[in-house]
Amino acid sequence: MKRLMAAGLLAFGGLMTTGVGVSNADEILVEGNYVTEAGCLADGPHVEVDHPGTWTHFSCVQHQDGLWYLYLSN
Repeated sequence: MKRLMAAGLLAFGGLMTTGVGVSNADEILVEGNYVTEAGCLADGPHVEVDHPGTWTHFSCVQHQDGLWYLYLSN
């Protein structure tokens, strides 16, 4: 029983730590939009922004207006 409780507490602690790391991630929306997801994905790795920070990841998200928007995160 003690091992099960310890395992549960360890798993819970791991989940709480993961949530804190994700909640502190920086993300910016790149100015402009794209008609197609393919266009957004093509520009993602090469986009340059005039904003301090190191951006290591990008994602393309379709908004309710039907257009695709490029987000950078680290």
